[in-house]
Amino acid sequence: MLAQPFRPAHDLRGRGGFTLVELLVVIAIIGTLVGLLLPAVQAAREAARRSQSLNNLKQIGLAVHNAHDTMKCFPPAVAFWWSSPTYTGGYTQSDGTFFFCLTPYFEEGILPNSITNWKGSGLGQIDANRAAMSVVLPTLVAPNDASATSPTFAGGFSAGWMWKNPVDVALCSYGCNFQVFGRPENVPADIWNWNNTHGQKTMSSIIDGTSKTIFLAERRMGCGPAGQPNNTDTFGNAWGHPADDRYWPVFARINVGYTNSTADPNYRSFFLPLATPQRSQCVWSETRAIGHSPGVVLCGMGDGSTRAVNVSVDQAAWNAAILPKDRSTAELE
Repeated sequence: MLAQPFRPAHDLRGRGGFTLVELLVVIAIIGTLVGLLLPAVQAAREAARRSQSLNNLKQIGLAVHNAHDTMKCFPPAVAFWWSSPTYTGGYTQSDGTFFFCLTPYFEEGILPNSITNWKGSGLGQIDANRAAMSVVLPTLVAPNDASATSPTFAGGFSAGWMWKNPVDVALCSYGCNFQVFGRPENVPADIWNWNNTHGQKTMSSIIDGTSKTIFLAERRMGCGPAGQPNNTDTFGNAWGHPADDRYWPVFARINVGYTNSTADPNYRSFFLPLATPQRSQCVWSETRAIGHSPGVVLCGMGDGSTRAVNVSVDQAAWNAAILPKDRSTAELE
């Protein structure tokens, strides 16, 4: 049997490890790989969030079509029992927003069936502590909308006559096109008039074509200077809150000139969308569509399709996509 060659003790100790230089090189390589992969991971997450938001818009758009097939008209932007002329669309017997009127057509209709009083109102009671409009609806919350500290504005609505006071307000990430689902032609000389809110419009009233008309768009749950409850600066975007127009889930209600003159070209021009704005950029009276992804706002078209609209969209094309019967030839790119 041959004897093993002699190896010095220091040689036996050194062969199983790494030198400090080797460890530093490995750490540097790992750091470089992480730096290269992180943007890709973030991009994948953003793509997934955008996909979910588009799916939400698709589900809402499907609910709009189902509701129209059933009710023979679109749901109102906002409806009130006292409005003039009286609301007769059949979606609600009291006060209700666009999304409240759609609740029988998504979320499996569970919410409206749970109301024990005031069936036609978001203020209807569903249990000892909550009104219908206090319930957060997952379909109406975009996963990349981080504009509010919570999807519920705690104690956001107070009135002495209610069964519970105050009532929490559930926020949402989408809005309906006021020019489609409202009735601005009712009192055209007063763009702020609350009697302009319910339209009872039908599919045939979309003269420009449903594929060219925006029905839905992203909005923000909360926007405006920080410092107020839930950082909403006393306004936000609430799916079932009809009593204050600062909470209406609508966009394109107000024209860029704030003008009541139908002869003014600005009367039919609307604020361009924003995307991921700073809080200070949000002005509630502009009623803009506001996207949750960089550079774009996601929209639901009248034919049920969805698309991303660049926030640098041409003003004429944006106006044409907002107005359902302006007969403009301008189109979104």
